[in-house]
Amino acid sequence: MTFMNKRAQLILLGFGILVLSVGLAVISIHPIARYQEWRCREQLKVLGYEVQVYQSDYAHLPRQLSDLSNRLNPILLTCPGSGHVPGSFTNADSWADYTFIDWPGILGTNVVPKDYPIAYDRFMSNHGNRGINVLTVFGFVRWDANAEWLRKYAEEHPEVKLRIPQ
Repeated sequence: MTFMNKRAQLILLGFGILVLSVGLAVISIHPIARYQEWRCREQLKVLGYEVQVYQSDYAHLPRQLSDLSNRLNPILLTCPGSGHVPGSFTNADSWADYTFIDWPGILGTNVVPKDYPIAYDRFMSNHGNRGINVLTVFGFVRWDANAEWLRKYAEEHPEVKLRIPQ
């Protein structure tokens, strides 16, 4: 009888350790993803700040990310969730993890409504295909689940021809 109790105890202990290990693994993934989303959002806030400083210095919005080369570290143009390595600022718009919108080129003016997007995650995979971060012209960054807000914006403004992250 004692042997069966010991065996049952060992089986229960093994099962408990297995359940605890799986639970910890699942729980630990979530905070890492949330941290990467937060870091991405903070990097976009820095980008938004630099866009505003650029606009106050030159009296117009930057036309592309490379316009900000003397203001930003290239690492700020890579989303922490992507795992990408930054490239050179000379062609930043081709390798950056963020899509930057050239409002002066599209609208022909620097007067852009504050709720218009100016940069956003280029890839849904940056955040596990759950959504993207979107930076508006005045520096506000919003989490956009499944890029729904950006899709709606693109439908309302087809002249902008936004590339929707996949």
